[in-house]
Amino acid sequence: MRWLPALVLVACTRSEAPAPPAPGAPVPVASPPTAIVPTDAPPDLARVWPDGCFMFRDAGGTVRESDSRRCAEPRRPYSTFKIPNALIGVDAGVLAGPDAPMTWDKQRVPDEDWYFDSWRKEHTLRSAIKVSAVPHFRTLALLIGADRMKAGLAKLGYGNQDMTAGLDVFWLRGGLRITAAQQLALVEDLARGKLAVSAPAQAAVREVIELARSGDAVLYGKTGTGRTEDERGDWLAWQVGWVERAGVITPYAVWFEAKGSEEMSAIRATREDRLRGALDALGIFPST
Repeated sequence: MRWLPALVLVACTRSEAPAPPAPGAPVPVASPPTAIVPTDAPPDLARVWPDGCFMFRDAGGTVRESDSRRCAEPRRPYSTFKIPNALIGVDAGVLAGPDAPMTWDKQRVPDEDWYFDSWRKEHTLRSAIKVSAVPHFRTLALLIGADRMKAGLAKLGYGNQDMTAGLDVFWLRGGLRITAAQQLALVEDLARGKLAVSAPAQAAVREVIELARSGDAVLYGKTGTGRTEDERGDWLAWQVGWVERAGVITPYAVWFEAKGSEEMSAIRATREDRLRGALDALGIFPST
């Protein structure tokens, strides 16, 4: 266990049914087992994740979450949208697979001062996902086109499917919103190959979002960071994905808010440390 203290288990749960369960009551669901259960008591999620949402599906098929209200809040997805963007791109034949070259149309997507130098290089889907190259994925959206993008979002049931603000920016500063619960459903279906897009598209995206290995466990995920939607100038930091261990899949979706004065590098480090620490404490992905 990393930085997390030993805590008493206070698991928050929620049902996908319209009527909410009693506070704190676990809600069994019909899906197959999807988590590794540690032998000791896992942490109190509300205490270790007080400023956003932490949720995962446990071995009994129950969704565990830090705050049911916040986990149901629709938020802008930022670069976690690269998962559906890539799925739709490969499914539509715009990209051939994990190592397909990605282009940056600098006429339609001009360079901006805040772009990282790592984005200004040539990229494949694999490398563009790794560095989260915004201009390449904005170009991908333009190549997909509005009609295929709209159809793809419908196939995936992605959030509110709102494409206002422009085809290449609607997930960055437009009307697109998605809840952590919806993100969890998407990555779980992707992990299991159950999305309504082609099997090759799902296989390609699964391959390029692998993040780390620890023993027999593999961590998959995609981050996303941007300003909060309320113009306060604070940060919203996402990560969604799953852990596969001994044939068991544990999907997760997390986000938290940080002060606008914090540096992006510090937010990234905080996200990784907190998430890895929580997954380790829960017995899902051990620290190395």
